[in-house]
Amino acid sequence: MKVSIISVLATTVLSTASAQCLLQSDANTLATNFGKLVSNYSEALANKTLAPDFIDYSESVNTLIDNGGDTPVPLLSQTFSSRAAFEKASAAQPSVPFAVKNVWFNCNTITVRWESDQSPKPVIGISVMQTRFVLNLQNPVLFQIAEVWGEFDSGAWLTNLGILKQASKKQRREIAFEA
Repeated sequence: MKVSIISVLATTVLSTASAQCLLQSDANTLATNFGKLVSNYSEALANKTLAPDFIDYSESVNTLIDNGGDTPVPLLSQTFSSRAAFEKASAAQPSVPFAVKNVWFNCNTITVRWESDQSPKPVIGISVMQTRFVLNLQNPVLFQIAEVWGEFDSGAWLTNLGILKQASKKQRREIAFEA
């Protein structure tokens, strides 16, 4: 009886799946792919990078969705409750610059510090991504992002969109603290 190499490989990977942890290369690839989804969205990349039951939490994104308005999206609620919801919203957004600045990781979590070099204000953010091992021999990374918790300077982003206006030096308040 002949056993295919793929069957042996799949059995080996499956038998060690519970002990499988992210490698630096996995963390870097997923962080880069997440940035590409923000900077230049692609459904194919989303399907490769995000788990089907993907969930995103971001008070910053909820603030952008609300445009800083009077009927806020609940800040502590899910921003996107599925990969499909994320894909629909992301496909409608223009491309923005996105650069990964730092990546930290452990067995199943990646933390990314990033910058979007927009004008007139750069936007700095941090995203924490919970990953899940997925056996897909077609994908060079055997993990997908299952959940994201991300925050960034939504005030700067709203300023860049022209929704918030920058105060002039004359309009700014001076605050003095006494010890």
